Amino acid sequence: MNRPSLERKNDFKVEKTPVNAPEFQSAGPQPNFKGSYPSKQKQFLSAVQTGNGAQQSIAHGLGAVPAGVLVSCADNSGSANVFTVTEGAHDATNVKVTVTNNAKYKILAWL
Repeated sequence: MNRPSLERKNDFKVEKTPVNAPEFQSAGPQPNFKGSYPSKQKQFLSAVQTGNGAQQSIAHGLGAVPAGVLVSCADNSGSANVFTVTEGAHDATNVKVTVTNNAKYKILAWL
């Protein structure tokens, strides 16, 4: 039975190729890459809100239309355990959502 040699062969060469992507480049230890560093983003987190079944406007203070909005259920026991959210057309001042009557929720919005 022939066994393979246990000697390490140096038949290959590893070369590092720099990536020319401005979103990954930085002059310091923490790049200004918004997706990886939430501290670099402008964000808004609301206090607990109560849905009323109609569209509600919650001021976010971001100064521009949010790039993303997340509506999270905080307590839906007052709404027969139903939690339905319909997003409206957010603007530079308000996040607009319609949430099930008596459901408690919070909003996270970011640029």
